[in-house]
Amino acid sequence: MNPIVSAIISSIIENILESAMAPAPAMPPSAPVGIVRPALQNGPLATMSPPNNGYAQFNDQTLRLAASLQIRDIQNRIVMSGSVQQPVPVLYKLDEYGSVQRVWVLTQEEAEVAEQIIKQKKSAPPK
Repeated sequence: MNPIVSAIISSIIENILESAMAPAPAMPPSAPVGIVRPALQNGPLATMSPPNNGYAQFNDQTLRLAASLQIRDIQNRIVMSGSVQQPVPVLYKLDEYGSVQRVWVLTQEEAEVAEQIIKQKKSAPPK
């Protein structure tokens, strides 16, 4: 084999192995403290238990999950329902049939801010 080709292949393999062994970058924060993602400023705030057989517990209420369910994690990525392994604070949206259509998993800070925003909207005089 040509020594130049051999050196190139060795260099490529070495770079691949180095990048595979490098530590993963730190997860970016979801949002600055005190800021709630715009889509999250409406809707019921609850603690959601892990989904099971098409249903999930939202506080003391068991709700059906829509076939078109989207769950967004704290980095606002769409995740599978099986990725929720423990109770988490969420805001959710129901579809026209009363099934949960969208779920946004919140950080503790987001949950506190969202709760304050929801309380302010409820106590504000109607426009």
